[in-house]
Amino acid sequence: MLICNSCISALANEIDYTPQPYYNFFTGTVEEVTKVDDVTTKIYLKNKDDLEAYFILSENTYYADGVKIEKGLEITGYYESGKPMIMIYPPQYTIDIITPVYKEGFVKVDKFDSNLLSKDKQLKLNISEETEIVWENNTQIYWFAKPTIEDLETVLGNRQMIVYYDFTTKSLPAQTTPSKIIVLSQQVEDKINIIVEDVIINAPNAYINEAGNVMVPVRAISEAFGHEVRWNNDEKSVQIGSDISFKINETNYSVAGTLVTLEEASVKDSRTFVPLSFFKEVMKINVVSYLDDNIILHSGRPITE
Repeated sequence: MLICNSCISALANEIDYTPQPYYNFFTGTVEEVTKVDDVTTKIYLKNKDDLEAYFILSENTYYADGVKIEKGLEITGYYESGKPMIMIYPPQYTIDIITPVYKEGFVKVDKFDSNLLSKDKQLKLNISEETEIVWENNTQIYWFAKPTIEDLETVLGNRQMIVYYDFTTKSLPAQTTPSKIIVLSQQVEDKINIIVEDVIINAPNAYINEAGNVMVPVRAISEAFGHEVRWNNDEKSVQIGSDISFKINETNYSVAGTLVTLEEASVKDSRTFVPLSFFKEVMKINVVSYLDDNIILHSGRPITE
């Protein structure tokens, strides 16, 4: 992957990351239903603000709670947020999931990670024995013994799900104990590419923590920039070159004796992770950016267009 010289200055300050949901949605009332062929249906809808949209439903569309599409019914259609769309009006959405508009309770449709945190970092699930878990093909899960948190994360983590719930905490992220979950997908862990000086490096998976911070493997990236990295097991500290050091679970990073305060460093799967902003604020890398599941770090030296 090459970054053009003219793009470097535009990327240089892009280290903020706003988590996005796996699905976007549109809610509206069905105005027209057109059968396109044996497996495709086109629906014209208007919402309460008179905004219009078309839904394209296929054999792959999942109909939650057996919803039947008919004129006058208010429904919500969910479509994958990262897919390209034709820029027309009214917009035309290829719908993955259809739900009715529920009169009571709330519904969240998203991908949830191994900690049962939604992709947009807005909702964390706390499963109880009363939570009904249903697979897309209506297969129930019956536990022979009370499952541990690890059991539940193994079963439900890294999947797209429809989550039904009544209340949430006022914390960030909000937490809830769902009454019902419909599991829609195979387990697939998101992969974030790390690109250093235009090269995708071999590195432990970056991740986004519950506070919404992008956490990256410090050794792999630092060594890709040519820096020596040393680990002190007694002090649980990291030394990079001769000037930079920090300790695990502390927010202060020392740069030639000057302290910089950031999100604390952490250890995951025996690897040390730091916030992505570390490379901007501490190591003074010119380009530090997270765009479209790519972490891009570049010194800013001129390269081939």
